[in-house]
Amino acid sequence: MVLLVALAAALPAWGQKARPVEGMSEAQRADYRQLMRAYLDTFRILGRSRICGLNFEAGPFFREVALRHGEGSEPARIAALAYEAAAQNRLGPEIDPTPPAPMPCDVMVYMRGMRLPDLPASLVQPD
Repeated sequence: MVLLVALAAALPAWGQKARPVEGMSEAQRADYRQLMRAYLDTFRILGRSRICGLNFEAGPFFREVALRHGEGSEPARIAALAYEAAAQNRLGPEIDPTPPAPMPCDVMVYMRGMRLPDLPASLVQPD
């Protein structure tokens, strides 16, 4: 029991709400762009796991993005597009810079314990 409490305390809190994009400073917008790129990479890996036969559980990741940003938000849309494109072995949404080549399946097995990128402190909506 103590180990579970210690482990939970060491992990960042899920369910944090992100600030709305409107009214962000330039520094916050830079953090937001970086977070969107991290989401894109994460959901590409989750989608690629389907092709590799590993089928990582993507549901909790999608739910967390929805909790952070809202159901129909841009981050939720980007996550869905990246996931589906990777699951169908397509490049997905056009972004700059172009994402790297898909991860080989023999490497994917090491990605099983990955987490959603942390919400940068500058983007956490105050309570």
